[in-house]
Amino acid sequence: MSMEELKRFIVAIRTDKSLYETISGSATANEIAAIASHLGFQFTGTELKSISNQNIEGVKIKSQDTTPSYNFGEGGN
Repeated sequence: MSMEELKRFIVAIRTDKSLYETISGSATANEIAAIASHLGFQFTGTELKSISNQNIEGVKIKSQDTTPSYNFGEGGN
């Protein structure tokens, strides 16, 4: 992984509202990495997750638990 690639991508997110909106609609780090790859940035979802909770170029990288939860008990029906 190149930290410089991630930094360049983060700067691009900050300056390109359309890219920001596209990334904001992504559910996983792998989806974000795939979008970035199409734009010429080279990093993986795992590499993106490795910088969670860091501030880079004024952008806070945070992970979000998107694990689905199901309630099949009385309250769930």
